[in-house]
Amino acid sequence: MISEVRKTITGTEFWDSEKKRTLFVADGEEPDFEVGEVQEKQEEPEEKDINLNSMSVPQLKEYAASLEISIPKELTKKKEILEFLQ
Repeated sequence: MISEVRKTITGTEFWDSEKKRTLFVADGEEPDFEVGEVQEKQEEPEEKDINLNSMSVPQLKEYAASLEISIPKELTKKKEILEFLQ
């Protein structure tokens, strides 16, 4: 099966999964092969808009732990933790 990979200024690139090679069709030309269904790209999960300033100290520590960031024990104030996370 041949599927479209990407479009560029100069043309379109296709991937031939049977022959394991890239095909290029210049802009304005028609491909001389049959194009299969375009596979949807997997979108990266959207980052949530997180307002760190509105979080309490325990919430900030929990958020940091979810990102696998360890906050030093010396940082106890909200302002210090915010500076550390940014």
